[in-house]
Amino acid sequence: MPLLSRLSLRPFFLSLFALGALIAMSSNAPAHPADQPGALPTDAEGLYFLEGRWRIDHRMLKDPKGEEWIEFKGQARFFTLLDGLVSVEELRDAEGKPFGSAMRTFDREKRTWSDSWVSARFGVLQEAQHGRFVDGVGTFVSPDNLDGKPILARGVWKRVSKDVVTWEQAISFDDGKNWKTTWFMRFERVAQVSDATHYGERLVSASAAQEPAESLA
Repeated sequence: MPLLSRLSLRPFFLSLFALGALIAMSSNAPAHPADQPGALPTDAEGLYFLEGRWRIDHRMLKDPKGEEWIEFKGQARFFTLLDGLVSVEELRDAEGKPFGSAMRTFDREKRTWSDSWVSARFGVLQEAQHGRFVDGVGTFVSPDNLDGKPILARGVWKRVSKDVVTWEQAISFDDGKNWKTTWFMRFERVAQVSDATHYGERLVSASAAQEPAESLA
């Protein structure tokens, strides 16, 4: 090959060499921290403990502004999805009729949960509450309204033991200075896994259900 031709090809080969070196450096470079997701929820901040089937004792104010309480039985099952990032809850009344459902998702960066409820009566996903677990207590708060007036709504999860959990709902009319409990639920574990077999069957006699769930959800 004439010298002139070889010289004219030299920049071309040098460019190929530089490109190959750049590709090699890129493949060996560590991923940018922003590309790495946050860790999955730990046992302390996650909802793994809810996985399974539960019996529920409900105690609820008939009217959030009143003082008359009603009590009734229910049942629930919880599924954990995406290695703990999602927790799905299904509630039914004592006779196995659908009551409502909730979906909770975990923000891996903020380390907080988003908790959205949908009643069986309307089938509409409500505005989410947001919160986290601290020392075994999960507190979730969101703005809401009652009779057209703005309030705050709060839900609190407490792990009493491996097989007993409580959830309490309260509302505030003064931006969180004072809270009024409107609903209390005590969960007692029936099974560790949310097996659909026999799920939805009546847990207690119809006479034990003091109020139909459709009027309360």
